[in-house]
Amino acid sequence: MVEPREAIAGYLRERREAARLTRAELARKAGVSEALIQKLEQGTRAPTAAALGALFEALDVPSTYREYAAIVLQPELATTANSGLVPSQVELDFLNSLPNPACYQTVPALDLVAANEAYTRAFPGLVPGVNIIAWMLLDPRARQVIEGWERETHLIVQSFRHMAPGITEPERIAEITRICEQSPDWQRFWSTDIPPADIPWRPVRIRPLEGGEWMPMHVQLLRCELPQRGWWVYSLVPIRDEAQD
Repeated sequence: MVEPREAIAGYLRERREAARLTRAELARKAGVSEALIQKLEQGTRAPTAAALGALFEALDVPSTYREYAAIVLQPELATTANSGLVPSQVELDFLNSLPNPACYQTVPALDLVAANEAYTRAFPGLVPGVNIIAWMLLDPRARQVIEGWERETHLIVQSFRHMAPGITEPERIAEITRICEQSPDWQRFWSTDIPPADIPWRPVRIRPLEGGEWMPMHVQLLRCELPQRGWWVYSLVPIRDEAQD
């Protein structure tokens, strides 16, 4: 598995280059030394919370990736990220008790662990064992049931690219990449980033495969804490009055 220090180093370097900042310019903006930035980007020095916080602010790093940094810098959390991927009956009963689409999924690899009936009905072809990134890219039904397919797919590919190292096993990263490379859209999404200002989540709009009205949905992504699991709870909640949201 990629060392957390290396994962953070690569991300910092890419964010700085994307912002068209030299190390000296970033150092002045963040209030840290240029020498520190060089060591962090080379992975020769472990990042501290204070230094990362200043650099993340200067680089306008989205909160999603700040959370990622917090995880990979705590090995005891990172080592449990892919463990315990068999839900108990109680956990399955909880999932099936939810009236709206919901599933258990790994993050950021987005392997689907379990899903309730509303979820599999909303996203045909997405069943436990399927990778959600691959489904978005390779199953034509994804474009039919998800409005703004381009943005949503780009977001999850971007998250996978930046956040998988240090959390997801290298072999699984390679396997997902190999599958997704079959899509003509993969390289375009993989090699470009959505600007940070455009990343914050907004309602997702879905509709049945057979057609009909688009239904706006709030997205909720919740971490399992007790017991700690290697998956997150992803759920969609209908927005009853879109005008008020």
